[in-house]
Amino acid sequence: MQGRSNSAQQNMLSDLYPLTPQRSCSQTPLLKRTPSRATLSISQSSKKKRRFSIPNFEFEATELRASPASEAAVEETDADRFLAVRGSTTLPLNTTPRTNRVAKSFGLVDDRVLNCGETSATPAQTKVRSILRRCASELFNTPRTTSAISAKSNLAVRKQFIMALDGPGISLNLFASPMAWSHSNCIGVAFKLNVYFQNLDTRVIVRLCGVPAADGMVHSVDWGGTANPHILALGTTCGIVQTWDSLTQMQITDWSDDDSPVGGIHWNGNMLAVGRKDGRVSLFDIRSPRQVERVEGHRRHVIGTKWSPDGRCLATGDQSGSVHVWDMRAGGHVTANDRKVLMKHEGPVKAISWAPWQNGLLATGGLFPDGKIQLWNINKSNSPLTIPTETNVTALHWSPHCKEILSTHGLSWEPWHVIRRAEPPAKQAPRTPFSNSMTVHAYPSCDKIVSVNAHSAPIGHACIGPDGCSIFTVSPVEETIKMFKVWSAPAGKGKDDEGMSYKCAIR
Repeated sequence: MQGRSNSAQQNMLSDLYPLTPQRSCSQTPLLKRTPSRATLSISQSSKKKRRFSIPNFEFEATELRASPASEAAVEETDADRFLAVRGSTTLPLNTTPRTNRVAKSFGLVDDRVLNCGETSATPAQTKVRSILRRCASELFNTPRTTSAISAKSNLAVRKQFIMALDGPGISLNLFASPMAWSHSNCIGVAFKLNVYFQNLDTRVIVRLCGVPAADGMVHSVDWGGTANPHILALGTTCGIVQTWDSLTQMQITDWSDDDSPVGGIHWNGNMLAVGRKDGRVSLFDIRSPRQVERVEGHRRHVIGTKWSPDGRCLATGDQSGSVHVWDMRAGGHVTANDRKVLMKHEGPVKAISWAPWQNGLLATGGLFPDGKIQLWNINKSNSPLTIPTETNVTALHWSPHCKEILSTHGLSWEPWHVIRRAEPPAKQAPRTPFSNSMTVHAYPSCDKIVSVNAHSAPIGHACIGPDGCSIFTVSPVEETIKMFKVWSAPAGKGKDDEGMSYKCAIR
């Protein structure tokens, strides 16, 4: 019965697929295979015979016989990876004259597509497949576009300053804050015993005030923010604190009952925070003739003060590197997870900046021997993000329009100076990518976006404009003040910088 069945199948296959006279298809492996549905349907239905046109195929026993070694190990081939390789199949694909015409029109008639077997691809075919696969992968890749707000589209494109001011006599003290930019677009600068300001809209330069030599040099200045844009506060090295009206050029208040030298100062509405050398922070109200409150917690000179954008918290940094955050409504330190928020640098901290678009995000920068930028979240007690620079970090400013932060830098130092805690040499200091530069970093990746050598000498201080796009930097050694456009404001915001002069003098 087995022999008769095999003979019948052989006769059926010979009727459907006549073989060539030179070759025979009577091998045992072929005859033992089970007929497919296509064969049965063709042999049983006369209607389907008229619809199918199957070409002649030549079968060889050597191609159909599977070796034991090929079943044990899988070998890499050059066949198309999107088609299954069936080298031992006994039947062809169900092709018709119509499918052949369609395949030819699309260029698919070749031995790789219609004959699912392994063929050796030529180098030209391999190259074409690589090109096609690369083109297909590019369709799924979304190209990154640079935002027009980012510093990569502004400062990185034009690295030159757009305004320069002469600044002879600016304090060389690294802890000083001798420059501020008002919301009425006036730049105020302290020159030894005097304070000058220039209206950047009218270009008028005015000497606002001066202090006696007995009161010390003007150490820090700051404008009154959005609440009092025409009021400027100054503090001297002998503890004098005064406020002046730039419109009338008249003195408003004089808080001179404290002889402790002034450090950093910053406005919050009608409240002025003043850091002192003995570690105190004095709080003054412009409506009161005397100090209204004092905050104690530092042990060294408080050289950095900054109110949060909502006016709730005050961050202060001292000469020893300690940073405290005060909750002025609660009358004490800010706490996170029932712990005081205390931050520490290895060097003095003057540069402090709050992010205007995220509550509780604070950036601090350390001077020698620290040289690091740390990004803190005061609402969490986790470790900060750190950007090592090995230079003096003199100022920090967040962009109000995008998640980027700008830092200004001074001298750098050798690693052995940090170990010995020695003073870095002023003339022999080595240069690093951050030396005397103005650098913009991305948040939270901390990647460097652009770095510009703003001055040929160390940058002592910097202030941001009312539009949140431009920065003024000052180099006391170079005696120059420069303005750079770092960011762009979104559509409908910011001021136009066209028409600004490229060179003018403030004195």
